[in-house]
Amino acid sequence: MRIYTIYELNDKMPSIVPIKEGFNWFAFIFPLPWALLNSLWLVALTFLMIYFFLGWLLIVFGGNYVAQTIAFSGLALAIGWMANDLKRSNLIKRGYKEDAILLADNKESAISRYVAIKPDQNMETPRNRGGGPW
Repeated sequence: MRIYTIYELNDKMPSIVPIKEGFNWFAFIFPLPWALLNSLWLVALTFLMIYFFLGWLLIVFGGNYVAQTIAFSGLALAIGWMANDLKRSNLIKRGYKEDAILLADNKESAISRYVAIKPDQNMETPRNRGGGPW
């Protein structure tokens, strides 16, 4: 089981987005396509600028292939660890609010668990999982 943070946008049509906690392997291996697929345009541009600046810096200071590999691997690790946080901050900027943290096997089960335990907006008294007010 993994930990998911659920973000919800309460417009005319509610939108629920689960985000997994932890390392993002796709962002670690392919940072620019990951950012573009998640509509993080400014983040993708920033990644591109950092890669070019780091490459230029290593060439100017005479970094060999080992130094370049270490530097770019470290940058990829940092991106992999920050990826889901960047996605969260983008959702918050777009008006989503963090609504729940729960355990689930995958994104679909996280959404279904959230919908199952989410309190009904029309109920006056809070109810437990059994349906009663006790």
